[in-house]
Amino acid sequence: MKKLYFLIVIILFTVVYFLFIKESKPAIKIGFVGALTAKYSDLGNPMMNGIILAFEEEKYEINGKKIELIFKDDKKDEAVNRQIINDFINQGIKIVIGNVTSSMSKISMSIINEHKDMFMISAASASNEFSGIDDQFFRVHVANNAQRFDSFTKYIINNNHKKIYGIYDPGNITYTKDYLENFEKSFISNGGKNFIKYAKTDGDLDDLVSDINSLNPDLILICANSVDAARVVQYLKMKNIQTQIASSEWAMTPAFIENSGKYSEGIIFNIDYDEHSKNEDFINFSNKFRQKYQMEPSLFASKGYELAKVIIELLKMGNQTELKKNLLIKKEFKGLQDTIIFDQYGDVIRRFNTFKVINGKFEKVE
Repeated sequence: MKKLYFLIVIILFTVVYFLFIKESKPAIKIGFVGALTAKYSDLGNPMMNGIILAFEEEKYEINGKKIELIFKDDKKDEAVNRQIINDFINQGIKIVIGNVTSSMSKISMSIINEHKDMFMISAASASNEFSGIDDQFFRVHVANNAQRFDSFTKYIINNNHKKIYGIYDPGNITYTKDYLENFEKSFISNGGKNFIKYAKTDGDLDDLVSDINSLNPDLILICANSVDAARVVQYLKMKNIQTQIASSEWAMTPAFIENSGKYSEGIIFNIDYDEHSKNEDFINFSNKFRQKYQMEPSLFASKGYELAKVIIELLKMGNQTELKKNLLIKKEFKGLQDTIIFDQYGDVIRRFNTFKVINGKFEKVE
């Protein structure tokens, strides 16, 4: 009889353990904040899809702990963004993915950097303003430093483009103007000259056409989201501007070609991503992404997936409050197309290639 009682106790304890004790372990909450609606959503939504795919592969569980992803739309609104970050903090969230734009990341960082047990990582924010700072911010996207542009500016110079007219999106000025300014520094250091002018995407397009005709540049460099870049390109081409146009990686998405149509032909991009990569990891990712979402992965889907993989590997190494420490110890992570190497400040080194739209597709030209 004693053995029976003992067996019953063991069974009851096992049931209680699996029903209550084991399941009572708090989940690791990971917050995402970024543009999921309006014109910047062509970055945020693919990024979100890449992140989801990576955590699905882990069945939302790491080292026996459940993972809960919380996605929030910052609506490109500073007040909304602040509210989201403060809500994450109130929930005890230690890991934040974001933002889609550098301007919004700057807002998030101003709050998160006050909490040394938090970790923020971005798949898109590239402003050089964030470089060389020992803080809580990391990124898998290369910063807009002058060296990052060297291969691009050498390509531009080798193709005899000497007079550059820069156009930027003022809605994300922390990234866009920073992009042009650091491109200009690289251009000058490689033998080029100062840009002949800077203009904004939200100005009068007829005035822009008149200005370009007057100054006669041999390259127009646009740093804007895919929607605005396509709008400007389309208008310039319709007004018979024949000048070679280049654009930032921010605009290099399927939406750019869809929105600009035949006018996208010949536009140049420089990017640390190759949609035709033969890397086995990238091919496997692309196949899974297409199967799940019925679309091709973009740069930002790829980087969202890579970012999530970095977080997963760090969580496997230790506590969620130790991600920064463990990242700086490990430093190198396997990317989909290359190795992601972090420096002591959380910035990365990656390989860039030049692409051109040829027959409606992004084709490598270098």
